[in-house]
Amino acid sequence: MLKLSSEFDLACFSPDYQTAARRLTDTICRLPKALLQSFERRPHPLPGPDGGTLTCDVAWLGRNHKPRRLLVLMSGTHGVEGFAGSAIQNDCLPLLAEVLTQQPDLGVLLIHAFNPWGFAWLRRCDHEGIDLNRNFVNFAQTLPGNADYEALHPRLYDPACLHPEVIADLWRSTGFQHFVEVVTRGQYTHPDGCFYGGNAPSWSRRQLEEIAAAPAVSGAERIAVIDLHTGLGPYGYGELINDHLPDTAGDAWVRRWYGANARSSHLGESVSTVKDGLIDYFWHRLMGDRGCFVTLEFGTYAVDALATTLLREQHYHSVTAASGAHRDIDDPNVRVLRDFFYPEERSWQQQVLFRGRQAVSLACEGLLGD
Repeated sequence: MLKLSSEFDLACFSPDYQTAARRLTDTICRLPKALLQSFERRPHPLPGPDGGTLTCDVAWLGRNHKPRRLLVLMSGTHGVEGFAGSAIQNDCLPLLAEVLTQQPDLGVLLIHAFNPWGFAWLRRCDHEGIDLNRNFVNFAQTLPGNADYEALHPRLYDPACLHPEVIADLWRSTGFQHFVEVVTRGQYTHPDGCFYGGNAPSWSRRQLEEIAAAPAVSGAERIAVIDLHTGLGPYGYGELINDHLPDTAGDAWVRRWYGANARSSHLGESVSTVKDGLIDYFWHRLMGDRGCFVTLEFGTYAVDALATTLLREQHYHSVTAASGAHRDIDDPNVRVLRDFFYPEERSWQQQVLFRGRQAVSLACEGLLGD
């Protein structure tokens, strides 16, 4: 469907949020005008490191303002992971334009920098410390508990935990896999901790609820959503994560469209485990049996490095915020976080672009083939 063998232009990878947002705008402006239904820049309430405006950018593309088949391509849910997602969106847009020109039933909803503050300030979470992929719960009900994390939290953010040997001690008693599961499961009680789900819908969640209320979403007969992430799995490999419950309509669409490329978290096949509050569940409820959601997760480095990197950056941010100091995006703890989620290395970038095209192509083939 997409031209997988087209030349890779690694210039679609940007060094920072500001460049990524500008490149996306430039790419969209070069598309045939007949394909651009609308382009909206939703301003964030806080500025970026340079004092400039931050925006979540939303483009509706296609020949029909109410397409029967809709592809949704999202980047920057976990802010600092937006480098790869933005590059895939910029790389795929001209290729998608060719398909859209030929397929009047197909539409594309592109959401760039879903968490613009985290992208610009180099954090996974948003300006309130919320992990958007733990925020999609019903806040009118009792929030999910995590008793194991409650016991662990004071030790995680002890300054002594900055030393590698002390961090390693945290998982020696329970085992590393159990430690990772407890920490990444999410928690709703400590805003100064990692994987905090918040106590109310986040700014980004409210934007998505407004965006997804459009007639183009409610009127689509088939929907495929791909959310772009980095940080888990083998270096450079993009795993398609399926969080649909087994034997549901969404699970059937995933297996039909992506085959064994997609791995189920519920069946223990995936690099990711089942968690509360994922953005997946918002789309699951919205789509019903009309389609499926997958996360395209690109591996970077080892999981133990992920744990130590996140804990150190969280400690740095908490101390900086408590003192009223300015977050320095050039601080070593911040740069290490950026480098973990975005390896600026040619072979990794090439793998990301190829796999991104492949996943988008599979989604288009599935949408148009049913």
